[in-house]
Amino acid sequence: MSLPLGQDVYFLLNHPIQYAYLCGLVVGFGLAPAKGADTYAILELDDGSGCTIEIKIPRQSGESNRAFGDTPETLIDNVKVGVDIGIASLYLDKRPVSVGSVVRVKGTITKFRERQIELKRLFLVDSTDDEVRFWARLAKHRREVLSKPWVFTPEQQASADAKAAAAEQRAKDKARYDRRANAKHSSREARNQAKQDALDKQQTAILDTGALAGSETIRAPWEQQV
Repeated sequence: MSLPLGQDVYFLLNHPIQYAYLCGLVVGFGLAPAKGADTYAILELDDGSGCTIEIKIPRQSGESNRAFGDTPETLIDNVKVGVDIGIASLYLDKRPVSVGSVVRVKGTITKFRERQIELKRLFLVDSTDDEVRFWARLAKHRREVLSKPWVFTPEQQASADAKAAAAEQRAKDKARYDRRANAKHSSREARNQAKQDALDKQQTAILDTGALAGSETIRAPWEQQV
């Protein structure tokens, strides 16, 4: 796999790879070290490739609660991280995921010191048959798709350029429309304010008609002329 180009995108025989799919045995779980503990947890996975792979689980909160209902949420809807006396626990749809569990993982490829997978989806594998079917699907996809270099034909390039140009034009049109709408709104507000100011002035003039000179000023008792 080549070095990344752009954000979290790798290339294999010219195929852009954004997501990684893994299946393996959970061999460890805990909070990230030091200040990172409030930000994410780490799931260690042995997928049989010869080395363990770190799965980064981003957290929404660093709070620690004993009750499951108050377990801090993660950025994955059905995954929760509980912390009790400094010991972290992982839950998937309220089912515990512990060392020895077999899981399937979908995530993006990131790099912090070494390559990591940032979790997007997590599944428990309940049987060996499920695991075998997963690896069979991956082997078929690699054989039929990824093993053949991906070529972007001139026709595909032209189509992609046309779509990009159209999207850019739509964005410009929307920005121009928004500017005009904002200008009309500001102009309408200014006209309404001018009308209101004129009406207020007219009402003040009507109320002041026939009033004694100086009656618009209310004096304190000690300021009254004797």
